[in-house]
Amino acid sequence: MVLLILGISACKKDYPKDIPDWLKDKIKELKKETRRKNGCGMGGCASIHEFSDGSETIYLWDPATYTGTGFIFYDYEGNFLCEKGDYRSGPCGDILELSSFVFIRRIWNETNF
Repeated sequence: MVLLILGISACKKDYPKDIPDWLKDKIKELKKETRRKNGCGMGGCASIHEFSDGSETIYLWDPATYTGTGFIFYDYEGNFLCEKGDYRSGPCGDILELSSFVFIRRIWNETNF
């Protein structure tokens, strides 16, 4: 019984299964990068969050670096929308005002080993 529970736990993904395939692939790439650098970078741990205005879903990738890289936004289909320093307001790609979007959930968070 213990082996069965351990086996099921080992197969569990650390991200929701109802996200788009392109985002699953992005997370897999980011996890490989995290393994290469042995954990989170010097700027902190990267993360991906989901936001919605009720009709449209967007994803925010926070690369968590001190290199000046801002928050990177993608639409549901994986198209790049914009990169900006403030994720709370203002325009972003076709979106006129980010403040109309509310946080839904954290999709993935980079972790240290």
